[in-house]
Amino acid sequence: MLRAVAVMAVLACAGNACAEEEDPELAAALLKCPGAAVFAKAEEARKAEDARRWAGITPSAPQLREQLLEMARVDQDARDGDWSQEMITKMLAVDAANLPRIKRIVADHHGLPGVREVGADGMAAAWLLVQHADTDAAFQQQVLEGLAPKVDSGEVSAREYALLVDRVLVNTGKPQRYGSQLAAISSRWQPKPMEAPEQVDARRAALGLMPLADYLCVAVEMFPAPATDADGKLL
Repeated sequence: MLRAVAVMAVLACAGNACAEEEDPELAAALLKCPGAAVFAKAEEARKAEDARRWAGITPSAPQLREQLLEMARVDQDARDGDWSQEMITKMLAVDAANLPRIKRIVADHHGLPGVREVGADGMAAAWLLVQHADTDAAFQQQVLEGLAPKVDSGEVSAREYALLVDRVLVNTGKPQRYGSQLAAISSRWQPKPMEAPEQVDARRAALGLMPLADYLCVAVEMFPAPATDADGKLL
């Protein structure tokens, strides 16, 4: 759907889009990250299966679907920049504007709206907006606690669930489990603190995530880190 979501799908193998032909920059990154390329190829079969599973469904809430897609588009446009202070200010303003809207949607639907309501792309957009609701970790935790049925139904992948787990842990000051959340330290992308880092690849493999080194490889190739000092502060 959106370029950054597609890139995240390859990085995390979350299943929204792992076909590198959809993005030439991604294809170039995968040439430099052969381990990630293997995962991307394997993911295409699962992507096709998901598409077949939901192909016959007409969303029952098309207007809500369009609203979610537009909110996600604005979210991603705000993140398509050079990590300047101006870009970060714009990104935070967009997140602040989206937060009460996605909270209201979640409240009205007693959780994330499902594929039958907003389609697979609309649900992916809703999930993305929750991921970026970083100023309200309690809200993210609330959504996370209600995701199990959608994981069981296949509407949310275990991998997407893991990404939100990491987000909630980081936003509540705890070590993450899967290494998905990165920080620019001394102008280099590094995982934020992790629980038992020596076991991270085993935890990732259990959910079908690529090894952390491959994840970092694609992140470095796709998104040049901003200039930062050893404490992660922008220079």
